[in-house]
Amino acid sequence: MEEITFLGTGWSDDYGVSVAINYDKLQAAIADGKLEVNKYGDVRIRVQKLKEANSKSKATHYVAVPKSKSDSPF
Repeated sequence: MEEITFLGTGWSDDYGVSVAINYDKLQAAIADGKLEVNKYGDVRIRVQKLKEANSKSKATHYVAVPKSKSDSPF
């Protein structure tokens, strides 16, 4: 099984999902080649719903490096 590289967390509300991404983890994933920056400066990430909300932070989602390029429609 492939290891998941976590970048942050997310919280859902009535209007959508707010996310917090750790800048240092994002920069490290780009430097390590786990994330690619396209010609427009965009980076693909994965926002996945947690099975249960985190009891401490109340986060309902996590942000991670996509498992593979096929995970994204781009």
